[in-house]
Amino acid sequence: MISEFNIIPTIIGILFIVIPSMLLGRLCSRYGLSEIIGFVIGGVILGPFALGGIIPFFDKPIVQLDDLTTGLWQMSGIVILFSAGLHFTFKDLLNAGYKAAIIGTFGLIMPLILGYIVSLTFGLDWIISVLIGATLSATSIVISVTLLEELGKEKTQEGNILVNAAVLDDVLGLAVLSTVVSIITINSLPSIESVLITTAESLGFWALLLLCAVFILPKIVHGIALAKPTSLELRGIKQGTAIGSAFGFAAIASIIGLNPIVGAFAAGMGLAGSKLAGQVREFVGELKIIVAPLFFAIIGAHVDLRQISEINIIFILSILGVAILSKLLGCGIPAAILLKNRSRGFRIGYGMIARGEVAFITAGIGVASGILSGSIYTTLVLVILVTIIITPIILKNSFESIESK
Repeated sequence: MISEFNIIPTIIGILFIVIPSMLLGRLCSRYGLSEIIGFVIGGVILGPFALGGIIPFFDKPIVQLDDLTTGLWQMSGIVILFSAGLHFTFKDLLNAGYKAAIIGTFGLIMPLILGYIVSLTFGLDWIISVLIGATLSATSIVISVTLLEELGKEKTQEGNILVNAAVLDDVLGLAVLSTVVSIITINSLPSIESVLITTAESLGFWALLLLCAVFILPKIVHGIALAKPTSLELRGIKQGTAIGSAFGFAAIASIIGLNPIVGAFAAGMGLAGSKLAGQVREFVGELKIIVAPLFFAIIGAHVDLRQISEINIIFILSILGVAILSKLLGCGIPAAILLKNRSRGFRIGYGMIARGEVAFITAGIGVASGILSGSIYTTLVLVILVTIIITPIILKNSFESIESK
């Protein structure tokens, strides 16, 4: 017997949070701010810990972060990253090359170390300090690429390096996450050898996945697109096959221990140089009108405003300072040296400040394991939220200041 599963409350909840967030995004855009800011603030105001938790619907709060909502959030991230990959060919990656690798690596190590040290200074246990540092380590690829596309700067040299550095940062961040899980399991620091092996495995799997996407995926999609349907005429078969490849590569990435969104990015990059790129890019661009507000509004919905009174203001400001300065210095300084241009280099640092999906996963593991208290988790979520809000502002101002000269 098939069990009944009522999706109507979830759909109503998503509409309740997403539609006003879209309007707030439009309002922000009208006043020269990034739409992302409006999407996220809408999620905070209408989320389950604010208005969405007060208004009833079918004897439950109208907004709930249930499994279906979380699943739609993850799917939205996959579509956004697939769209981003469609703007970057394999040649673009090779051009970014060692520069993106160096910037992404330093951008991960700096917040990991500084977050750990500052947390210890506040008297927190070493394992809590490790989790805080790990939460701050990975840049949000989704936010970085969305901002660049919004500004029309994704094809600039710094835009190309920024995105590829963020992808590498995410892959390394998942290696850190794997290490953190091991630390929680055995309650002791793992050996340097095991950490290096985990990191090498993550990078190796990413490289293999990317090569498959670049050299094999276009042939598969072209083959399906050329095949004549035997029954009903299928309009949009190319676009449908392409978006299917995004979810397929996302699934493969998840199976081999990577973030599904880096698999979607690889699929997009694999198709970026193909004959279908233009058609698919237009199709996915229309999908993003829906999925982008959903993704960022649900990020804002994670903020629990009820626990703000329990937060140590000095601690949250210190962690926020680490979150901003560690990326600005860890990415900006190497980028400025490699590009031999201070303003362009630090522009990459600005774009790497935003945290998102990997940070939420890491902090969530800490809460689920009982290591992070509710107040520390809320502190981290608020820090993530602030980085999401300030990154569009300073990155946009950075590009505009150059153009005005």
